[in-house]
Amino acid sequence: MTIGADPGEVARVKTALAEFADAHAVPAGIRRSMSVVLDELLNNTISYGFAGREGGEMTIAVELRTDRLSVTLTDDGAPFNPLDVAAPDTALSVEERQVGGLGIHLARRLMDEVSYQRRAGRNVVVLAKLLAGGRTAADAEDGP
Repeated sequence: MTIGADPGEVARVKTALAEFADAHAVPAGIRRSMSVVLDELLNNTISYGFAGREGGEMTIAVELRTDRLSVTLTDDGAPFNPLDVAAPDTALSVEERQVGGLGIHLARRLMDEVSYQRRAGRNVVVLAKLLAGGRTAADAEDGP
């Protein structure tokens, strides 16, 4: 699925992810975690990666394997490696914290794997959430 720089399109991505998760019986906890992280990263890309320019393009590819749900986000925004961002100090009060960085913090905390590459002028972020026992709920219903 490909979307532009309109924040309203993030909801369309989340709906598509929910439909995919329903169709493939992805466990509720995994779909919630992936949805939260997608919301954060897509909105961050629209707000910061496409700032100061007209438009932008993001591609979202979802893959379900026996052991994981993976989502690859590719955008043509400004080069940005989210893994270079220091973790926020969550021990500080809200008033003492710097603005920003919580979306990336959530991605690190909620995903089992997060990777970044800059390829052909695009940011490529791969998110993965491991499935318990390497199986979806539908696999479990089919037996051992």
